[in-house]
Amino acid sequence: MPGRDYRPVDYDRLYYRLDLEPGASEADIKHHYRHLAQILHPDKWRHPTAASMRWADDQFKRVKEARELLEAYWSVHHAPPVSRSALSVAQAEALHAQMQALLAQRERVRAELDGLRAERTRTLDELQRMRTERDSLHGELTGLRGEADAAQPRKPHAATESQTDDLHARSGGVRDFLFAKFDDPSRGWLLTLSASVFACVVIFVVAHWIAGLLLAPIARFELGRWLTHILQWALVAGGVVLTFGWGWSQRTLYRAARAGREHPVALPADETRLRVSAALRHEAHYGAEWSIESYEAAPDETQFTLRAVMRFSPGSQTGMRRHMVAFRCRAQTTGAAQTALVYDFSVAAPTWWLVPAARVVRDLRKRLDADLGAPR
Repeated sequence: MPGRDYRPVDYDRLYYRLDLEPGASEADIKHHYRHLAQILHPDKWRHPTAASMRWADDQFKRVKEARELLEAYWSVHHAPPVSRSALSVAQAEALHAQMQALLAQRERVRAELDGLRAERTRTLDELQRMRTERDSLHGELTGLRGEADAAQPRKPHAATESQTDDLHARSGGVRDFLFAKFDDPSRGWLLTLSASVFACVVIFVVAHWIAGLLLAPIARFELGRWLTHILQWALVAGGVVLTFGWGWSQRTLYRAARAGREHPVALPADETRLRVSAALRHEAHYGAEWSIESYEAAPDETQFTLRAVMRFSPGSQTGMRRHMVAFRCRAQTTGAAQTALVYDFSVAAPTWWLVPAARVVRDLRKRLDADLGAPR
């Protein structure tokens, strides 16, 4: 208990207050107390002063306190105190009560700890049961998927498409790695500027070397020097156009591939199919339109796969169309009015015709983002 004094009682000093030697008997304590009380009691004084009265009263209280403490010890132990550092009876009882309270509190804490351990054991058992059920359900789901795959007819060109996808993924991986750095909001502009300056320097050096190599025999004449400069700057202009056109095309294809990664659409699968078809019908370039080559859908219209192709030839509205852009789309219902959509593009065109193909990809990607919602 806070505030209590548990310091040991100096019983020898109490004996000295009663003018006794330590270890005196209980009878001696009473006898000396009566003797000192007759001397120190204020009523026994004939002509007391105020100071003497205060002194006598204080001494009488000290003697009385010593007699009470010693008699209390004798009443319990029936023997004189054997140690000057022994505790009084009240102090010993208080310490004993405090010890009992601490022991009771320890038992309560132990009981609570046992309850928590039992609860932990029950929780672990429940968790183990849930894990077992999860593994069982996972095994059943794997078996059902295997049965569904076995029941689904295989296409003859499935292996060819898989190989094409792998090749496209490998080539797209390098492109994604490069252009992801250029699209970085924090330092993409710096990388783009550095790459542009580096490309211009390389183009200028190569053009200067080619022009000097081709026109070296006439470079010592004035006309030859003029022709060398004209050829050099023509090569620089052509190289800049081809290089920056190729870079813009690759960045456009990268952004289309990034936008086509699997993302949720807040539409059911059938509505998603209608909007994709509408986007394909409304996009036309160079006198050519998208044509749907293959379309597969589940009986309940919860998923579909679509492949469309545009064949074009810039500058020729009716001639032979030698370039191709392919669009593949796959969607599957994931919840109420929720569809997981993924699409990608592939381009079959020479390097100098990549810009028109990239325009086709960019316009269709923007149309899809506007009709279906920009991917997250």
